[in-house]
Order: sequence, then structure tokens, then C-alpha cells
Amino acid sequence: MASIASPSKTTEIPVLISGAGPVGTLAAIMLTRLGIPCRLIERERTVSPLSKALSMHARTLEILDQTNLIDRFLMQGHPISHFNVYFNGVFTKFPGLVNSISHYNYALFLEQVKTTAILTKELEGLGLEIDRGWELMDTKVVEENGRSWVETTIRRALDGSNTRTTESKVLGVVELDAEQVGKEYETEVVRSEYLIAADGGKSVVRHKVNIPFLGRTLENNVILFDGHIESDLDLTNITVINGRNNKTMNVFPLSDGQYRVMVDASHLDPTQELTDEVFEKVAQAAAAPAKFHVKSHSWLTFYRVNERQAATYSHKNRIFLAGDAAHVHSPAGGQGMNLGLQDVYNLTWKMALVLNQLSDASILSTYETERAPVAKNVIQMSAAMFATGFSHQLSRRIARKIITSFVSVLVNYITVPSSRVAMLTIRYHDNMINQPHKTQPVPKEEFQVGQRAHDGPLSIVLTEGRSSYEYIRLHQLIDGPGTFHILVFTSDMLSNTNSHPSRKTSADGIMFTNETQLKKNVDHYLQSWRTKWVLGSTRFQQEQKQLKEKRPLFNVHVIGALAEQVTAQGFKDPSRIWADSLATASRGDGKLYFDESRILHERYGVPIKGGAGALVVVRPDSHLGYRVQGADDSAWRDVDEYLHSVFNGRP
Repeated sequence: MASIASPSKTTEIPVLISGAGPVGTLAAIMLTRLGIPCRLIERERTVSPLSKALSMHARTLEILDQTNLIDRFLMQGHPISHFNVYFNGVFTKFPGLVNSISHYNYALFLEQVKTTAILTKELEGLGLEIDRGWELMDTKVVEENGRSWVETTIRRALDGSNTRTTESKVLGVVELDAEQVGKEYETEVVRSEYLIAADGGKSVVRHKVNIPFLGRTLENNVILFDGHIESDLDLTNITVINGRNNKTMNVFPLSDGQYRVMVDASHLDPTQELTDEVFEKVAQAAAAPAKFHVKSHSWLTFYRVNERQAATYSHKNRIFLAGDAAHVHSPAGGQGMNLGLQDVYNLTWKMALVLNQLSDASILSTYETERAPVAKNVIQMSAAMFATGFSHQLSRRIARKIITSFVSVLVNYITVPSSRVAMLTIRYHDNMINQPHKTQPVPKEEFQVGQRAHDGPLSIVLTEGRSSYEYIRLHQLIDGPGTFHILVFTSDMLSNTNSHPSRKTSADGIMFTNETQLKKNVDHYLQSWRTKWVLGSTRFQQEQKQLKEKRPLFNVHVIGALAEQVTAQGFKDPSRIWADSLATASRGDGKLYFDESRILHERYGVPIKGGAGALVVVRPDSHLGYRVQGADDSAWRDVDEYLHSVFNGRP
């Protein structure tokens, strides 16, 4: 039996995070930036050198952009947008990762070990070190006298690592770690208000609070290989190969001239010794008639695919599962790490509001209602993609043979759901923070609350309607963390030649506004919101003082446009956006921007010519929380009522 000392101490922290992979580390970064004290523990004493997850899709890149981390990833990763396909020796190429709705119209390939390093360096720059070597052994929610908290027992081996000799070597096997015989440990009890479990597919937290991990383990044996190879195939992009034996092999370029290979090896016993020779034989058979030679490997393992999802993402609204602890699926689509990063991007700002006593704890229930359906859809899509290439069902094998036989013809008719793979079509449905307007007509689905905030180009407006010729994207304005952004679309109302000088309402009966009225509302409501709701006003004052960058909870951005301009020989349309009181405002304080291309008005469903504008509230995770047609006094009152409902906890 293991030798465990009695708990030597009890510590307290608002948030404990278990698991210092990319998901847990990003959670710690977000909370620390918001001034929330947290502790990040990790079982392993060193970072795994294995590449593991590779791809970051467009939506994740947008999040990294909005958290001012993107440049570090772009410097180390390499963008990939196309697939190379070899079916029966016939080569085709198609744009499987290209999208038309994000600034990032590709996937960024970067090994997880490098992703972890970038995030760890950022966390350390914020003054928080990962507490390594600590293993979570037990956790529970304690309820006493109307109060509740999380009590977690952790331990650390006094000598050596926490790795068990009995652990399965097959990557992807979900199991509960056994006790390690003959080890001595120091132990500690951590009391926290919340626990974020980012401890992977084998999550101890999930087991300890008895949350079922529903789903299945596939019978397919897959080999994962990272290393150097020689081949006469073009492997510059993601390469999908289906050879004469009708087995599938996928190849992904890594750094330093290495490649990740995933190949069907269901005919092999996963308990047998896996060598370069064994792998090369399997890979060569799939690649034939092309050459495929293994030079060396840095990682070689069998992989067993699990398609599972936790029955619930939370336990008593105190313990929350994120990343692989909440969902696992096949590598097909490369969305696993992306899903986890987006989980904590959704959760942490809500947790910060509750801990600062600015919102009711019921807001945390929206984490599961928003994120669980997303994971369910990803698991289903990944399962379908994996089955297409790796299933041994007769119908799938026949379909695969037909596709590979006629690929040169069929490729012209294949429609790839690239925006869905890029995770740009995620929509959260109505809840206490996604509220449709009570009386106005419901807009088309693409403009409804819960949708991802669209991006688009803007130019900065100077006084007298002059252009600065300085451009910025909307997503660069709605950065975080923790800030609600109110977008004020003004249609062509701020044009010096607007199309409705003598009318008071739009064709929809919505009141127009003008520069004076708009400036008054911006100043009044910004001052009211920023005074009423402040991070650190009741708790964590010291942490807020120590933040390197303090951000307000609310920013306002005014976006004007012009109706289609007149062009004729010898005539210059004098129309311009002219609102000096807004043009001279500071960023976030109602500064005026010009939607010169009209793209943003179009993407947010706001008419320009003769339009009355709109107010759109963008949540801190860049999804739409509320919208109202119009930018007059009544529209501002509606937004104020919405924010009161979020911050005071009323549905």
C-alpha cells in the first residue's frame, strides 16, 4: 500500500484548477487577468514532450486574438488550408480548411507541447506558477448552514513522479488511476469556492463526483507516429491517403521536418511491441504504390478512439468539467483541444462575475447549456469523419472503395463544411444572458442572439468627417477579458447628406437619433454602468490593484456607414460620416468608426439607407447577448434593462 502522511495543512483559494494542459492553463490566465486568485495544480512534474494536439481552428485563433496572445502562436505555428488527397495513387487537392467569414481563413498547426509552453510563459508573466507534482485524490462539495464550498485532497510524491506502473500504454484508454505501492506522499486539503477539472479523459474529478462518462470505445486500433520519414508523396499539406488495401492513413506536417501519421492498424494486437519496422510495414501498405520509409520517431503508440461525453458538466454548481474531462472524440477534424479552450473561455468570465458578487450564481448554469450541445455536435461530426476513413463496416468499406475509385471526378462535387470544422457556426440558444428583444420582430437566425460576433474592417474617423486611412478589425476592438462591448450601429444617420433629414422615424417606425442625442446616451450609460458594476468593488481589491492592465467591464464603439455613394464623371459625392464629438472620443468610450465597405452593417443585419441603426451587446466571450433595432433613447433603455437582468441575476 501507499504510505500517506496525515494532511499537513489546509489552504483556501477562490478557484482551484486541476490539470495544467492548455485548457487548465488558459483558465488560469483568464481568471488571473480578471483579478481572481486561483491555484493551478498538475500531477506531472514536467511538461510532456509529446506533440499530442496539433490544430487550432479559426474560432480558437479569434479567441487568441481577442486575448492578445495570437502573435506568439502565429510566430511558431504554420497555417494550413488545403488537403492533399491520394486515393489509389490519384492525386487531388481541395481547400478543406478555407473559410470566408473569419480573418483566419486557415487552421494553424502547432504541437501541443509548444502551445502549452506559450500559455505557461504568459501565466508566469502574470505572476502565477503552476504547482507541479500535486495529484488530486478526492474532492467533494461541503454544504453547511446554507453555505457550500469545495474540499479537495491533493498529494505529492516525496520522491519521483506520480506515474503508475499499471497505467495503460494505449493512448485514449479511459481508466481510473490505481494506487502506487511503496510511495510516500505529503498531502494537503484545499478549500475553494470553485473547482475547474481540466484533468483529461481519465479525470479523477469526474470519477470522484460520480459523473458518468457516456459513450463508447471503438474497436479500431490506430497507430500514431511522430518522426522523420522519406516519401515520394507531396506532404506539404494535410495528406489523406487510401491505398490499394482500402485502409486510410493521414499525414500532418510538424516542426523540424517531422510528420504526424495516423494509420489504421486494426489487424494488430495493441499489446504487442510497436517498432519502426512494424509501423513502416503498415504505413507502406496504405501508401502503396508510393514509397514510405521511416527514418526515426519521437513518438510511436497505439491509439484507441473514445467517443464520450460527461452526463453533466457540473456538480452542485461548484465543480465544473472542461476539455477532455467533459468530452473526448476521435482526432478526425482536430477539434479536441479547440473545444476545451473554448469551454474555459465561456466559463471563466461568468465565474469572475459571481465571485465579484456582480451576478447571481445561476449564470454558471449557462456554461453547460451552452457548451454541452457544442461538444455533442463535434463528437457526432468527428465520429462521421472517422468512420468514413477508418470504419470496418461493410457499407463503409464499399463506399470508401467507390469514392477512391472516382475521386478525380467526385472531388469537384464534394462540399466540405469548412466553417463548421473551423468552429465558426457555433450558436448559443436563448437563456438569461442571450435574450431576444421582448417586442421587436425576431431577426433572421444569422443575426440572432447567441451567435458568434462577426468580424469586419473599420476605419478610424477624424474630425470634420476626414478619414485617417487607419484601419482596424472589429475583433481587435472587442478584446478582453471580461468586457461587455456595446456596438452602436448608426446606419447613415451620421452622414452629412443622410437620406432622412426631414423624417423622425424609419420605415419600420423606429425613431432616428443624431450626434447630440447619441453622445449624451453614450456618456450617460457608460458612466452609470462603469460606476455601478466594477470588478474588485466588494472583493479582490488588492488583486485588482496589482493587475498590469485594468479593463472596464463596459466599452462602447460607434459604427457609422454611408448609403451607396453616387459616382459620375466630374462629380464627387460629398457624403461623409461627420460627428466630431464621437470622432474625438477615446477607444471604448464611444469612439466613431466608419464601416466603409458596409460589411459589418450587413453581417449584423442593420439596414444602412434610411435605417435607424441598432445596439448590439457582445458578451465577454464574443457572442451576441442582446440586440435592439434603433439607437434612440428607448433602445438605450432596453440595453440598460438587459444588463441589469444579467448583473442582478434576474432571468
